[in-house]
Amino acid sequence: MNDANSGSHQEPKDVVLINGLINIHRWGNAFLKTVADIWGSGNVYVIYTNKSKRVKITHYNENVVYVIGKNNYRSGANFVHAQTKEVERKIKILQNDYGLGNHFNMITHSMGGLVARLYVYNNPYTVKNLVTLGTPHHGSPLANYYKWLGFMIGARKAFANLTPEWLQDFNQRFPVKGAPLCKGGKIYTVRGFAKGKLKRNWGVIGETYIAWLTLKFLKPTMNDGLVPAESAVIEGAEHLVDFWDNDHSRLAMRSSIAKQVSFMLLEKEQCKSG
Repeated sequence: MNDANSGSHQEPKDVVLINGLINIHRWGNAFLKTVADIWGSGNVYVIYTNKSKRVKITHYNENVVYVIGKNNYRSGANFVHAQTKEVERKIKILQNDYGLGNHFNMITHSMGGLVARLYVYNNPYTVKNLVTLGTPHHGSPLANYYKWLGFMIGARKAFANLTPEWLQDFNQRFPVKGAPLCKGGKIYTVRGFAKGKLKRNWGVIGETYIAWLTLKFLKPTMNDGLVPAESAVIEGAEHLVDFWDNDHSRLAMRSSIAKQVSFMLLEKEQCKSG
């Protein structure tokens, strides 16, 4: 039995992963393999926030990982509240049929952190701890500047929920401080940083490098290629770590990041579900 789940009186330590905007920066195999190794077989659940409810059982070495939804670009394309509804439906399926516990941790990337924050308020005292990787808690000016791109790629609704203006209202309605996690739980933030080097911060189709240049022009501040550094942290959350020279996409890919975040989260898990 994995050490993370040892102890006859402990609730299984499950972790749910939620992707970001249009799932363009997908969970890397190295990231998922490391999470599965640390959390244990059958304790890792990947949720894609599209309408598909198909469950796929994947294996990383001997470790089972449950994946629900299609791993496509329609995941993360809708409004935050619509994505949250999909997460709620899928968590019920995973709890009823695939062993997900009543209380669980969350590791989220980018926009997925906003979806998870709303899930916490819609389903109080069920989430133990939540880690957000490169989540734009205060939005990004890119959502306004590239609004036309949202229309072109079918992500207009998602882009509308990533503007600084929309996030200002969201944070007032669903503040991190006092969020109804289960007793002892916390929200943690993690930041990446891009240095604007083409070879090291290219992204999938060059989006990270282009966005880094745009942010440098619009708002001269450090960023991960998509999210300004000050937006990836928020009052009420505990900041875990900065990953230097790891852009927005690498936060969801690298084994070293999955390892450090997972161990930090497990060490801090003091949540009492009762």
